[in-house]
Amino acid sequence: MRRFFVVLLLSLLIVHVVNAQPYVTVFEGRLTTGQILKVENYTIAIVQSINGSPYLMLKLGDDIVGLKPFSFGSLMEKDGIKILMGSYTEKGGFLVVSVKPRFLTSLKPEIGARASVDGAIIEVVGIGNNSVEVSINGTLKSIQANKTLISGKLVLEYNGTALNIYAIPEVSEVKNPRYVVFYPYEDVVVSGPFDVPVTVESLSDEELALNLSVSLPPNWKAGFFYNGVEVSEIIVPPRGTIQLILHVEPSSSGTLQFSVGDFLGRIHVGYKGIGVSIPYWSIEAEAGSLIQIPISFEGNGIVEFSTLNVTPGWDVYLKAGGYRVRTFEVDGSSTATLVVSIPRNATLGDHKIGFLINGKPYSLDVYVYKTYLGQPARLTVVLRDENGNPLRGWVSIAGKNVTASPAGSVSFELKPGEYTLIAGCEGCSQKTEKVKLSDGEEKTLEITLQRADYYFKAELESDVVTLKPGTGGSTRITIRNLGSKEDRYTITVEGLPSGWNYLISQDPRGESPVERIKLASGESTTLYLIIIPPFNVESGELKVKVVVSGRTLRKTLPLTVRVENPATLTLNVDNPLLTVRAGETTATALWVDSTGTVTNVKFSVQAPSGWDVEVVPQMIPRVGPEMNGNVVVSQGPVRAEVRIRVPKSTPAGTYTVTITAAGDQAKTQTVITVRVTQGSSGAWVGIVLLIAAFGIVVWLMRRVGRR
Repeated sequence: MRRFFVVLLLSLLIVHVVNAQPYVTVFEGRLTTGQILKVENYTIAIVQSINGSPYLMLKLGDDIVGLKPFSFGSLMEKDGIKILMGSYTEKGGFLVVSVKPRFLTSLKPEIGARASVDGAIIEVVGIGNNSVEVSINGTLKSIQANKTLISGKLVLEYNGTALNIYAIPEVSEVKNPRYVVFYPYEDVVVSGPFDVPVTVESLSDEELALNLSVSLPPNWKAGFFYNGVEVSEIIVPPRGTIQLILHVEPSSSGTLQFSVGDFLGRIHVGYKGIGVSIPYWSIEAEAGSLIQIPISFEGNGIVEFSTLNVTPGWDVYLKAGGYRVRTFEVDGSSTATLVVSIPRNATLGDHKIGFLINGKPYSLDVYVYKTYLGQPARLTVVLRDENGNPLRGWVSIAGKNVTASPAGSVSFELKPGEYTLIAGCEGCSQKTEKVKLSDGEEKTLEITLQRADYYFKAELESDVVTLKPGTGGSTRITIRNLGSKEDRYTITVEGLPSGWNYLISQDPRGESPVERIKLASGESTTLYLIIIPPFNVESGELKVKVVVSGRTLRKTLPLTVRVENPATLTLNVDNPLLTVRAGETTATALWVDSTGTVTNVKFSVQAPSGWDVEVVPQMIPRVGPEMNGNVVVSQGPVRAEVRIRVPKSTPAGTYTVTITAAGDQAKTQTVITVRVTQGSSGAWVGIVLLIAAFGIVVWLMRRVGRR
């Protein structure tokens, strides 16, 4: 009866400790003198006093942090570790060791809340009034409010507002006092090969030789490795430490047993294969979009991916590390991206995307809520040179030939389909591209055109230059180096008559003349062509050619030179009123002057019939100012003489003579009035005739009066 009461009391104490969160029981059993129990950095041992009384000793590293007589029901507590002492017999003392678990993370009590800790995937799948339901690596568990759940090396506590997750400290028991063997866990859940670190620490002052062995379930593989070499025996130096790796390749769930010397260890393995976690199963998307869904993989092993029942025109693949993958290896945890490319002509409604992961079928429902089926596509083509500069070239597609904007872009609206596109520019090689356009697609295609080494474009601001004699006229010339290399350019004018001059200048006044201009690729410049005519040039038009020459190319630009000579002629006579007898000759001086230069001045006259009128000289070669070096010298008016001979039979009276002077540049005229008189004998004859006429008139008046 007393034994039953002791056991009952001990059980109540144990339950009390377990329920007194956050402490968790990590060891229950007997510990004999000479044995050591390690709980993380703590060492628990039963030692005897001089008189043989047992004591419970707690060490942290090499420091003793607790020492207490071993007594039933006594409790030792230090820094998050509690040791409850039970009965002590010849087989050792009974201990219940509880520790505060190490906090890992916390989840909100929301469906879908998820965490991956210490190889376990924990997800909240249900919420009750006073409980929460979780999935631990696919196994469903229920936790009441203010209660805990222990799963493997994890502790889950639900306090009504949060699900807290803790890690149980590592515990190992050493039965041989000459050395200590420690390994971190006894229960694991894996999906492939795994490694267990095993530490062997010598407590002896002598060298220890320890055999290593492993006992495995069927079809398993395992072995001890030291510094990368598989070993079956180790030599531990006095007070030394050896770090081993127990490599295990399970093929199923089971228990692994191993020995280090006479130390026996065991590991319970839960084999689950590769865990797959997909966050979304049904989504909405627009046609033409790209869906990317992350997929998490947990475990160790090979992942094989393949598609299943994919709608034609859709593209479904798995992407990892920047590559499209079908098979890859997972070691612990890994993430890949499920990529679904929806065509722009996808029909509205639901579409099921099927795929296999390691032979297990999965599916994703995609609801297309917007489509571009049947809508025209818009293509923008951007032309650039090899340096990325925009080119104002041209693009030809589907029978349309369009010149690019100054930014080098061209836009087309086309039906969905495949097209052949040709692009080019002045001074570039043509390029052909294939382009495929989907329904309603907006695509931008950049095309790089290769420039010629040497090519340029030259333009005149105007193809007509108007000038005056002795005064130069100018027009701007723009040169653009469209080649890929630097070039030098010269400008000449062909077709100018003798006596004409020209110059190329950087300013319109000709103050900065140049003979040759150098331009880098892509550069342009503006120069001025100044044409200087002779001083005595005639009015009219002249056709010339402006020639721009580069290293390998020569361009000819037609230019019309229009001369406007503003010269005027004036005629002045010394005696604009002349008196002369019939049959005689008279003359007066005629003065010819001009504003500007007039050449080849010729005279013509208009006089009464039978008159003999002449101008001497009949032609004056030049009238007006002359150039003497750079000085304009005025010569003054030129004298000519007008000679008029009146026929003898000309009746007396007043007559006019018109004189016209016409030169190459101007024309004018003047009028001379000529009064013609008769000789004295003629005067008497006239008087007699007048008297006779008067007598006849008197006779007639008298005769008529009688009647």
